[in-house]
Amino acid sequence: MSELTRAVVIPSTALTKRKLEVFRELEEMYREILIELVDYGFGNNIDSFTRLKSDKYHELRKRFPQLPSHYIHTACQDASTRIKSFNKLKKNGLAETKRPEVKRISVWLDDHLWRRVGFTGIRVHTHRGWVPVDLVPHKLYWRYINSGWSLRAQPKIRINYKRGRLLVYFVFTRTVSMDESSAKQVISIDVNENNVAVKVLNKICILETGIKRVTVGYARYREAVQSVKSNRHAKRAVHGRERNRKKDIRLKIASIIANTARTLDAVVVLEELPKQCPRSMVRDVGGPVLRHRIYQAGFRGMVKAVEEKCLEKGVPIMRVDPRNTSSICPICNSKLMRGSAPRHLRCPRCGFEAGRDVVATLNLEKRYLALKGPVPLAPMPNDPAPEVAVLPMKEWARRKSLDATNKHELIRMSI
Repeated sequence: MSELTRAVVIPSTALTKRKLEVFRELEEMYREILIELVDYGFGNNIDSFTRLKSDKYHELRKRFPQLPSHYIHTACQDASTRIKSFNKLKKNGLAETKRPEVKRISVWLDDHLWRRVGFTGIRVHTHRGWVPVDLVPHKLYWRYINSGWSLRAQPKIRINYKRGRLLVYFVFTRTVSMDESSAKQVISIDVNENNVAVKVLNKICILETGIKRVTVGYARYREAVQSVKSNRHAKRAVHGRERNRKKDIRLKIASIIANTARTLDAVVVLEELPKQCPRSMVRDVGGPVLRHRIYQAGFRGMVKAVEEKCLEKGVPIMRVDPRNTSSICPICNSKLMRGSAPRHLRCPRCGFEAGRDVVATLNLEKRYLALKGPVPLAPMPNDPAPEVAVLPMKEWARRKSLDATNKHELIRMSI
């Protein structure tokens, strides 16, 4: 059993001056409470929600008698989450400040602080009573509403002062039960910096992603932007565009793999990557450019995107240990040697030759099948070698599944 969560941001219609003022006052009081709770919790080494509420609830309730009491309850939850997150970053040496800082806030609501009015409106309990807010739902919102997703009872709200609107952050959940024992086929996935190798039946498709070009290009552009000291907003915009382009590539690849697996009734085999995957990969890398590329490649992000899309479409998944999958012969388990090209490998024992990405997909499938019992593993010495096709982005980016690529001319290569 796995639980999927999706956050959807729904804007409201333009607020009147009175409503905007009410929500602005509510946000300021919530901010003051949250800052005090974070400072108190961190200073006294308290990150428990119940302990924060026990120590500060009555004091804050007396200072803000006009505010509904459940805002103090949700602020304690918010503060506890922030303190735990900061302590985790500090433990891993990733914290940028000495103390947790409250910069941007979203007001947390519980089931006592809001009511849904149909599907296109809500009412929010504020210090000035219940305030109705009309929403402007979009296509994604209706998709989750109409496809069996459950709406959590704790949304968040934030004011968009530039447009004079309220942003409501809804969270949808769905519980998925996966049974991979009934799958008829296996699709193995190997994630690399600049491509994703997918083995489907007796064909291996190497989907070029262009992540390397995006990372290097935006790194150079960012250096040029940073030379202009006053251009602070441009730096943020550059980072946002890079993140959105990479996210778009991951989601498209995840959708193609999930659609293909659902059509073939297959289980998707993914790599079980450690949390600090990039850090371990750059341990012996000295070049700053290559280190930056590895950190920005987003290996775990790609695996997570494929996993979530498969679960969303009811496709079973299985994670296996990827250790040495690209350096061991899938036929005789011997250590592979470098072949005629940098990423080409050959086995000195059985003569098997293939690219690193091809070897990895074969070994991932082999390890999954080994968990199932004494099943014939692919490829075997007498079996035909799988067909390998390299697909540039223009060939796969707009396809719904890998089957659609058969109608287009591919760049083929020998295994």
